[in-house]
Amino acid sequence: MKKFIMIAVALVALVGTAMSEEAGQKDPNKLFYSANNLYEKREYEKALDEYKKILDMGIASGPLYYNIGNCYFKMGKLGYAILFYDRARRVMPQDGDLKSNLSYARSLVEASSYADIPRRNPVTRLIKAPFRNFSLNRIAVTALAFYLLFIALQITVIVNPVFAKKTRLLYAASLLFFVISLGAFAMRYYDDEILKKGIVVQRDVDSRYEPIDKANTFYKLQEGERVSVLNTRDGWRRVKRIDGKTGWVRREAVEEI
Repeated sequence: MKKFIMIAVALVALVGTAMSEEAGQKDPNKLFYSANNLYEKREYEKALDEYKKILDMGIASGPLYYNIGNCYFKMGKLGYAILFYDRARRVMPQDGDLKSNLSYARSLVEASSYADIPRRNPVTRLIKAPFRNFSLNRIAVTALAFYLLFIALQITVIVNPVFAKKTRLLYAASLLFFVISLGAFAMRYYDDEILKKGIVVQRDVDSRYEPIDKANTFYKLQEGERVSVLNTRDGWRRVKRIDGKTGWVRREAVEEI
C-alpha cells in the first residue's frame, strides 16, 4: 500500500512538473527573457526560434520586432533584418537604437533604393515633420485630443458667449493643430496601411516581365532593397522599384512590411 502511494505521489509530481514546464513555454514574458539570454550568449538561431514562438501566439511589439531584426542581422540575413527593423519602426519610431541599426543596415544594401528616395513637396514635409517620431496610434490620439479641445471650447462659447473673445486665439489654434494632425494621420495611414511596401529578403532576385519562370529578366533586385508591392497572385508578386520600373518576382523573394 505504501509503495502504491509513493508511486502515485511520484506520478503526480511528474505531471505537475510537465504542466509547469508547458506553462513556462507558453508564457511570452519567459520566452522573451529566455531569447534575450540566448542572444547574449550569441546563440542567435536559438534566440530567433524563441522570439518566433511569441509571434506565433499572435503577440507583436516594437521590442520583439527589433530583437528579431538583431538576430537576423547577426546571422547575416540583411533582408530579414531590415524587414523587422522596419516593422519595429512603425511601432516605436522614436527609438534611437532602432534608428541607428536600421540606418546602418540600409547602408549595406548594394542597391540605391534608400539613397535615391524622392523628396516630398514642402507642404507635405511641413505637415509630417512634427510627427516624425510618432507612431500611427500616437498621431491618432493627438488628433483626437485637439478635436476634443476644439469641441470643448466651442461648447464653452455657446454656453457663455463672454468667453468668445478670450478664447478666440486658443480656439483657432486648436482647430489648426487638429487639421494638421489629422492630415499627418491620413498621410501616415496611407503610407503604412494603404501602400504596400516590401523588402527583398533573397539575394540577386530576378524581376521578370511576366509571372512565369521562363519570362525574360527585366532587372535584378538586391537583398534588403525596398519596393512597392502592387499585387500578389499565384505565387508571384508584382513590385515597383524606386525608379518606377515594375516587374514580377517569386512571392517568397519579397516580404511585406
